Amino acid sequence: MEMKDLDRLVYWVALHSVPGLGPVTYRRLLERFGDPQTVLLDTQKRDLNALPWLRYKLVKDIFAVKEKLSDIASIVNQLAYNNVKIVTLPDKDYPSKIRMLKNGPVVLYIRGKRLEMDKKAVAIVGSTSPSDKGYRIALDAARRLAQKGITVVSGYARGVDTAAHLGAMCTTETIEAGEPGRTIMVIPTGLNHFMWKKALRPYTHSNKSYSIVSESFPNQEWSVGAALSRNRLIAGLSDAVFVVETDAGGGAVHTFSHAQKLGRMTFALKYRNPPPSAMGNESLLSQGAIPISSYKDLDKIAAYL
Repeated sequence: MEMKDLDRLVYWVALHSVPGLGPVTYRRLLERFGDPQTVLLDTQKRDLNALPWLRYKLVKDIFAVKEKLSDIASIVNQLAYNNVKIVTLPDKDYPSKIRMLKNGPVVLYIRGKRLEMDKKAVAIVGSTSPSDKGYRIALDAARRLAQKGITVVSGYARGVDTAAHLGAMCTTETIEAGEPGRTIMVIPTGLNHFMWKKALRPYTHSNKSYSIVSESFPNQEWSVGAALSRNRLIAGLSDAVFVVETDAGGGAVHTFSHAQKLGRMTFALKYRNPPPSAMGNESLLSQGAIPISSYKDLDKIAAYL
């Protein structure tokens, strides 16, 4: 990446670092002032205080960031050194699927392959404490879909998410053909707080066909808000969403809702005798999710794509 690109990104990341400044407010600042550099270097406090939708504390924090630009530059340089791509809203390689989101992120941090290569992608999501059967189904479903050349998207949590990523990367048949299965890990922290899960670590060394995606400032730790927010990215990056197991209030329900709002096809595992971790599945089926009752039914997902 050229130095001028790094210099430009410092301002995008600096404004992104302001606590409490979400994508809606960030977009409104861009509409008003054009770009982050103008916001940070050319505006006065009175300019920002005059905006009725900008809280006083945010104005104060925006001006505080001006004093930290050298620290932000160090973060941007370190990300570049670690092959992390910073993608901003006006960039041509900003993912078109994410651009469809009403209040999608203004800044994305991506390690791995570009997301525009994923012409066919399915999210596999569910409980962090699935039944043994649910875990195996998530693992096998991801493997079978990846063998068909379909990217598997999930949220890098315990349970179903881990099984989905692992299944996609452990597709023996495609690895032997030189085309390892692909997965996108949408994480609920900044990339500087990303840690490889023990179950996945052995496979990421031999399989480079994955991407790690975050909309959080690189130093941001896990939070409930970030975990909920990433669910819309999982739905947005996917062409269809398959819920393996969820209770009535699980994060997978949140992802399911975003998928339906985006017009994505939704699927849910139909159990004859659902375990406790799948008590929310029937509710999703009643809301229009297409039932998956066997591995053969996975062809419904592949056919839709």
